[in-house]
Amino acid sequence: MDKNGRLFGKISIIDLFVVLLIIAIAAGIVFRFGFSGSVARNDESTIAYTVKINRVRQFTLDYHLQGIGSRVYDRFSGNPIGVVTAVRYESYFENHRMPDGSIVNVELPGFLTIYVDIETRGFTTDRAIFTEESFELRVGGTLGLWFRYVNVNGSVINIDVIE
Repeated sequence: MDKNGRLFGKISIIDLFVVLLIIAIAAGIVFRFGFSGSVARNDESTIAYTVKINRVRQFTLDYHLQGIGSRVYDRFSGNPIGVVTAVRYESYFENHRMPDGSIVNVELPGFLTIYVDIETRGFTTDRAIFTEESFELRVGGTLGLWFRYVNVNGSVINIDVIE
């Protein structure tokens, strides 16, 4: 490095850092979105999926039951992610540690687990399943649902692609 802070008298350290940063960003984009711009895609799919919502009260279940047949939206983006086709429920159980150190599954009175079945048009690729609004569905993924008067978080427990 010379007295002006340049390597080999031509390139400054800051210039070198900026070039390396641009290369790193480009490599990250290629790594994240793949090397191929074209992905095999099936546009003619109906996608049915189930969202499990834990620890809700009766009034939340009532709103979900009234919402059968209505559109449901992603809570964060506001994009439609399907139509509610069915709602099932069961008692909510939670693990509790007993004084002797054992763990027992105990029913929590006043709370329910709700299963919301949703259908949407969408597409599949060799990498993922998407709703018509390009919202990615993943089993185990958390989903914020919004419809009518209810905002809840649940997890996707099942996805079926109906051709």
